[in-house]
Amino acid sequence: MSAQIQSPDSIYTQQVKELINMVYPQEVGYGSVFEDAKHFFSLTPELEAHVEELKVQLKKAEASTKKEVLVDQLKKQIKNSSQKLEEERLARLARVDAVSTKLIKLCEGDSWQETQQLSAKFLGTLMLLTQGPEGKFARIHQRFKPLYKAVLVLRLTDKLLDHDTIAHKYLSKYRDAISRMRGNRYWREKWRIELGRPLITASLLQDVGLQSPAALTILRGADNKLDEFRLLEESQRRDLLKLNYHFTMKYITEGLGIPAYVGNVREERDRFVQTHNEANDFVSQLVKDAFVSKTGLGELIKIPQIYASVIFSTKADYSRKNLPKGYLLIEQLSKKGALNKKLAEDFIDLVGYFPQGFGITFIPVNENGQEKDQYECAVVIGLNPTKPAEPICKVTTRNQKHISSGHIEVIEKGRNLYFPASRKKLMNVDKARLKEIMSQLSSNFTSDAVDELIPSFWEPHDYFSFKKHQNLWSKSS
Repeated sequence: MSAQIQSPDSIYTQQVKELINMVYPQEVGYGSVFEDAKHFFSLTPELEAHVEELKVQLKKAEASTKKEVLVDQLKKQIKNSSQKLEEERLARLARVDAVSTKLIKLCEGDSWQETQQLSAKFLGTLMLLTQGPEGKFARIHQRFKPLYKAVLVLRLTDKLLDHDTIAHKYLSKYRDAISRMRGNRYWREKWRIELGRPLITASLLQDVGLQSPAALTILRGADNKLDEFRLLEESQRRDLLKLNYHFTMKYITEGLGIPAYVGNVREERDRFVQTHNEANDFVSQLVKDAFVSKTGLGELIKIPQIYASVIFSTKADYSRKNLPKGYLLIEQLSKKGALNKKLAEDFIDLVGYFPQGFGITFIPVNENGQEKDQYECAVVIGLNPTKPAEPICKVTTRNQKHISSGHIEVIEKGRNLYFPASRKKLMNVDKARLKEIMSQLSSNFTSDAVDELIPSFWEPHDYFSFKKHQNLWSKSS
């Protein structure tokens, strides 16, 4: 407990960071979902080949009546090696399960409203832990993206379940899962095991094939010295896509499997095996279709993946200013018929134009509702805005001074300085006054924002680095 008290982060932020490390840690050697996959691709084939070689030797030894001792030794070696393979598989599965359980705990509430709030809090915290295009941002974005995508997939699936018609056989069985948010404990547990966990697994492992030695050689070079985030040649991209697909599907079908049944009731065991086999088949279908786009099922994880790749881009030209355009890409792809229109609309309704944790600058109003000749700062903290262009925000400044007890406000489009028409309203304000405002908040603005004096957004990372500012989602004044 003392470590938590001394930590520069709130307990919640610590939990988010721990979860990131369980999936994709900054350093190797601590054990994680992605490290498990890397070991499976590089070490497991050797152990499997060893077992097969022992079986060949055993067959030869059994053909001889004079090698009874050798037969016993070989059987024992085969048993031990096979047991090691099974233990490693169950350990990989347990890790994914532990991540799913923790993630569900952090983003699922007792009601629909609480679930949306907790999900927004998780997504926003991930964004606020990043600093924009500074330092080794690509590596950080790569680590954060899988969990960010997983939460979006859960919330998008809830919207799909709320529709009247669900064509997919597996998903249609869980239409009533939405009742878990109305206190139905049976559905809460059933959803967690049979839908929540499979959806999270598919989200986390969608590109796990990139951890294979063959893929890493393309990305980092044979000597491990190339920049894996560089722009690849077309032939390399094609090869990488094939490798990613092949090894991702291999990991999902062979690297995990189903948990071990504990008990001795045959009917119960049969039900357990059937339930987990069906869930695994669903994960395979989901990931496979995200690659090959045959049935449309894969769009459940493909749409969040496209969006997350904008929000946590690893490209050299990454800019925070472009983040509100993430929804635009989804919208354009749906208009071209490349994405399911209804699902794309659901997704945009969920996220709006401005991502969770984005720094909004806006024109405040006085008690009479009149706009002031100044601007304040806020952070996007709410999913499902009534109007996509008008985000639900927590106000973080008062008279240009940072506060930790700001109110929650929906920022109208006409007062949001991200939009050029709103910025024009402040053009008549004295430049000396604008510089004065900027000087009070300068550490939170990017250099291009300083140049234009009226900033279209702000960078809240420094603000969020203080523990007292980390509970933006509390209902304060």
